[in-house]
Amino acid sequence: MVNRSHFQCVKYVPALLLVAVALSSTGCSGILATGVYLLQGGNVVPADCTDLEGERVVVVCRPPSSHEYRHAGASRSIGKRVSEQLEKNVPGIDLVSPAEVDNWIDEQDWDNFKDLGRSVRASRVVYIELDTFDLFRGKTLYQGDAEVKVTVYDMTDRGRRLWDRQLGQILFPRNSGIPLQDKSVQNFQRQFVEIVSQQIAENFYEHDPNASFALDAVANN
Repeated sequence: MVNRSHFQCVKYVPALLLVAVALSSTGCSGILATGVYLLQGGNVVPADCTDLEGERVVVVCRPPSSHEYRHAGASRSIGKRVSEQLEKNVPGIDLVSPAEVDNWIDEQDWDNFKDLGRSVRASRVVYIELDTFDLFRGKTLYQGDAEVKVTVYDMTDRGRRLWDRQLGQILFPRNSGIPLQDKSVQNFQRQFVEIVSQQIAENFYEHDPNASFALDAVANN
């Protein structure tokens, strides 16, 4: 008689092999997230907003008003990374070049962002507002902390608001800080910009909700 547990083990061998292959190609940083994703068979949730599909879209990210110049570089990077993620994942989207957005930011007032949509003939404006954006926890640790609101405007209907979402607080790492001596501020800001951008962009295409499962595990990379 064949032990039933033998078949249960065999059942998971292909998935475990896939995990092993994924780890060998991505390194240890993706161990938990990759393993959970594969063993669950790829748990995918739909886009929360599909109003960008098949549209000409411009993405603009406004830094916190109290620290506009201090975080101008981070906000531009977020706008660029969100644009790249949308272009890769949203069906039929036509993204306005981030370089065109940067030129507009250098010459215009933030309150005129709908004028940007009109000037680049966009049918949709994705307007990202950083209510807060910080990289430090005290004087000796890094911990990214951002409050983000995202709004989509329909420029074919006089700039009518189509969708908005308050993302709430985004912390990275969530449960601890990283000593300042462990990495440069530029490196940590690059990591945090990527985290924030991903959480914004995922609202507009189907994605794996477990992708951020192991963020603290990759914080020191």
